[in-house]
Formats: sequence, C-alpha cells, structure tokens
Amino acid sequence: MKKIIPIVWFMCLFCSSIEAQETITFKADLAKKELEHVSTDDLNANEFYDLKILGINTAFVEIVVETTDYSLTSSTPDLLKSLLLKIPDSGILGFISQESSGPKYNLVYKQALEHVKKLDSLTERANTLYEVSNDNTEFRTLDMVKGIQKKAQLHLRELSQVFNRTADILKPKNIDYDVLRNNVAQSYHYIQSAKHYYKTLIENSDLSIDSSVANELILYSSYLEVLSETIDLETSLRYFDFLVGSTEMKNYEQFPELLKASKDVMEAKITLINTFTNDTIFTKKIDFFTKKGGFKFDFSTGFFYNNLNEKSYYLEDQDDGRNRILEENGSNFDVAIGALAHFSYQFKAGLRGGINAGAAVSPLDGITRYLFGAGVLIGREQLIGINAGASLARLDVLSNSIKSENGNVYVPAEITSAPTYKKSKWGIYVGLTYNLTRERKK
Repeated sequence: MKKIIPIVWFMCLFCSSIEAQETITFKADLAKKELEHVSTDDLNANEFYDLKILGINTAFVEIVVETTDYSLTSSTPDLLKSLLLKIPDSGILGFISQESSGPKYNLVYKQALEHVKKLDSLTERANTLYEVSNDNTEFRTLDMVKGIQKKAQLHLRELSQVFNRTADILKPKNIDYDVLRNNVAQSYHYIQSAKHYYKTLIENSDLSIDSSVANELILYSSYLEVLSETIDLETSLRYFDFLVGSTEMKNYEQFPELLKASKDVMEAKITLINTFTNDTIFTKKIDFFTKKGGFKFDFSTGFFYNNLNEKSYYLEDQDDGRNRILEENGSNFDVAIGALAHFSYQFKAGLRGGINAGAAVSPLDGITRYLFGAGVLIGREQLIGINAGASLARLDVLSNSIKSENGNVYVPAEITSAPTYKKSKWGIYVGLTYNLTRERKK
C-alpha cells in the first residue's frame, strides 16, 4: 500500500501537467472582411497557444499567419537624462502524333480541340462548385460541409470520365488525383504544342506551290489561338486543386502551437487568400499582450503635487533698533512638472506596480524636487501612472543666527533682508503621470 501511494501521486502530478492546449479563436466574415474575436485576449509569457479561425472554406481559403514579438520601450525624458544617464512540374510535355504518312493537318487540330474541351469542362465544374461554396461561407452545419464534399467528389468522377473515358461514373475505379492532375497538365501542353506545330508548318510552307495548304494551316492555327486564349496552366491546376481540396474541406482552420508571446506584445499578421481567384481577401494585424509576470522598466512624465515650497519673508520695524521677520502669506503646496523612472512588476496585462524615482521642476520657483516613491501603471501600450512618495528639495530657510524671542524672530535694524541659507528638506508628493509614446522594438 505504501508503494502504491507514491505511484498514484506521481500519476496525478503527471496528468495535471498535461493540460489541454488553450486555443485562441476568431470567426472570419469574408463579406465584411473582418475577424471577430471569440475567445482569449492576452497570452501567458513563453507559452504556446493554438490559433483557430472559423467561418472559412479551406478548399479555397488559405491562411497565412506571421507573428512578431516586440518589447515596449520608453525613451528617456529630457529632464531625467541629466539625472539618470504549390505548382509541380507535370513531367509530361505535349505530344504530337507522327503516325500519319500523309498531310492530315486536321488530325492534330481535332486532338487539340478535344483537349480544349477537357480543360473547359474542368473550368465549368470548378466554377459551379465555387459558386455553391461561396454562397455558404459560414458553413453553419456539418451537413453543409458534407454537401460540398460530395459535390466535389462527383465533379472529380465526371472529370475522370472526361479525361480517361471511364465507362460509368457511378461505378468508377479509385481515382488517382496525381495522375488526373498530370492529365490536366498534359492537355494544356498538347494545345501549346499543336499551336507551335501549325506555326512551324506555316513558316516552312511554300505559298507559290500550294497556297490552299497554307490557308488551311492558318485557319487551324487561328482557331486554336481563339479557343485556347483563356486557358492557362496555372489557373487550370488551381481549379483542379480546389476540387480536390473540397473533398476534404473544413469550415475552420487550426494552427497548433502557433502563438507564443515572449515579450511585452506579440503582433500576429493574419492574411486570408482566395486560392480559387488568387486574390487576397483581407489582412488584419492583431496584438496579443502578455498577461502577467516579469519586471518592467519604463518612464513617464506628468504633474506632481507636493508640500515643498520656498517661503518669502519681509521685515517690520519695531522702533527699538530691531526688525521683526514676518512670513509672507502664500500657499503651502506646490505643483511641479517632471518625470519618473519606474521599476515595476506586471500583475496582469494593463496593470503593474512598483517603485519609482525621478525629478520635477516647479514653474513657480524654478527649484528641482527629487522624487522617491511607489505607484501603479495602468494601460497596455500607453500608460497612465498614479504615484505617491517622498520629495526632496534644497530650499531657503531662515538662518540659525537669527535671535528668537517669545516665538518671534528679529534682526538688527541695519539688516535689510531676512538672512537665509540653503537646506535640504523632505516632503511628500502625489503625481499623475503618463507615457503615450512607447516604442515597439524587436
């Protein structure tokens, strides 16, 4: 029994470590060209996430995802600078029969015409299925998906009959898609070779001997040019691949362990491409911020309320050879403008807290206050800071040489101003700061 307990404990620990991979899900709206966020906002640092995109037809929608990790950095405020220093080669070229011993110029033309009809049949079936697929871009039910798959399989059986002369499409042999794809390429190359064949014959014909032969060759050549002007190998193969892809199409695409944020923010560039029309549907850039963890260093600037203000004094004649020193009526607080350097811990995306230090200069007296405290920073890329702590400044205070009597201070009558000296004084501050210009760096 004692041996079993450690084994059970180990198995529980092992199972708990195998958690289901978290998935970030988006739903694509192809008509509006938008991606709707379904689940998960931020990422844990250095963890892998699956990316899943719903509402697409994988037979003709290709998704390209590029991710870039950035660190968010703050430039040092001027005030603190002084202080802080897919198409494979078919392998089948066009074939021109040389069996005829006579000038049967129409034989090549008839064979080329058959290949034109085959490729036209492929184009027609691909366009028909594409129209049906594009009318159901959301594919809300599994039945709709299966319906597209069955239609694609039927179209491919029909094409196999067209290219290979299968007797009965309802009881076909197993279709080799690679062979059928090569047949598509062979038809294209036969047409191109036929056009080259007639062009060569025309160039080598002797019009003075038999102009009727040359005329016949020109007619065949011109007919082929017109009939094949819309036929393109890349397009034909793309249509064929669409039909094959539709036999196993899905209404979503999932990329396992694609997303991983190792810095402050990860930018995912998601591009949806229509492989049937060879057009880009849309491109979206989405930011994922790390949820929590890690110490951060930032700067912010703002306004600071503090209770360090330099006092002003005046003298009052006492008619006894002395002047009494009196304090001018003034405010007991000061508002300064300055900057802070923050060393903070990120509790979650958009919230961090820690210590700070910096300096602020009062527009009222021009004296620098040095600031030491703590605060919180709110925001993902742009930051707002709420800070509080101690402030330190060198202020003028009354000299110790002044005589005090009954709580009043006096100087001899011949002295015309209150004697003062510079002294470091501590106070408190509360500051509201911001950083709206953080930069992204790889």
